[in-house]
Amino acid sequence: MSEAIKVESYIEPSPTHHPPKRLVQVGGDDDGMSYHFYDRLEIGRYRPGREAAGNLLIVDPTVSSRHCILTQDPTGRCYARDVSRNGTRLDGRRLSPNLQTEIQVGQSLSIGRLLTFRLEGDQPSDTEVPTSEFSKLTMKVEEVKRLTVLVGDIRDYTVLVQQATTSALQESVSRLFERLEKEIISLGGTIKEFQGDAVFAFWEEETSENHAASACEAVLKLDHLAEELAHIPGFWQVDGFPLRVDWALATGTVVMSGHGESNAMGLSMIGEPVVLAFRIEKFANDKTGSIIVCDSTRKMASNEFKFHDLGDRDVKGFDEPRRLHALIRKRRKILGR
Repeated sequence: MSEAIKVESYIEPSPTHHPPKRLVQVGGDDDGMSYHFYDRLEIGRYRPGREAAGNLLIVDPTVSSRHCILTQDPTGRCYARDVSRNGTRLDGRRLSPNLQTEIQVGQSLSIGRLLTFRLEGDQPSDTEVPTSEFSKLTMKVEEVKRLTVLVGDIRDYTVLVQQATTSALQESVSRLFERLEKEIISLGGTIKEFQGDAVFAFWEEETSENHAASACEAVLKLDHLAEELAHIPGFWQVDGFPLRVDWALATGTVVMSGHGESNAMGLSMIGEPVVLAFRIEKFANDKTGSIIVCDSTRKMASNEFKFHDLGDRDVKGFDEPRRLHALIRKRRKILGR
């Protein structure tokens, strides 16, 4: 059975602090046990030696090392941010990963397999944030950026969901995404999110001299990694359905902005290359190859990589046909040049 271990999180309140909030356990052997916090409380899995102020630690293997972070802002409002592998539920609804969600007094958080906590304390008023406190908050800024978007999608996933064993598929996809995430980060990319059967990442100008070329080099390595993983015994445990990943790159301008405070950031990205990358990935097949790129990506990376012209294609959601290309390989360097 899950068990909560409280490590005292008391912080001497300043004049601007609201009274502490409390998490009250609902059900179980410790029904009614109360855990209070002022500014921040981090919930995670118990490990010997991890005890530190501000932690609520739970003995449960389904709870992540860092599972959920609760914060109280200067107005007395509370927010929950799920950073776990298995999810956190608010009144039975799964929270969006890594996005800050307001939690009201009286609502319940479910952590792990068996533990539920109810938020108690004074309900915040609708008063404005004091000027002295407002100055500490981060102003939301929208940025117009030019970057290259990567989408990687497991081929025939709809068929897999209908015919494969759910547990085997979930475990296999989880292992795949864990390896792809590490590789993308090592190759200078940023993970935007995982969407069901797809990975969404990007390369931007600030981190690369030529973000399109960096993305091309990365996707070739990611494609090779996926092929290697597919042949490792026990890695992809979906009988009758071999692992195959299709990829797409699209380059262009997007509007990016963050949401949340205190590092509880959710990233919004709006722009044509986002939609285009998800659409053109569907053109990948055995004949075209597994990596499809838009014409803008090809133009930026043509000095370093070789492409095969697929011609103009009608892309769902776009009025005009788009020129698409298959990424073949990196160009060989010629000695003396």
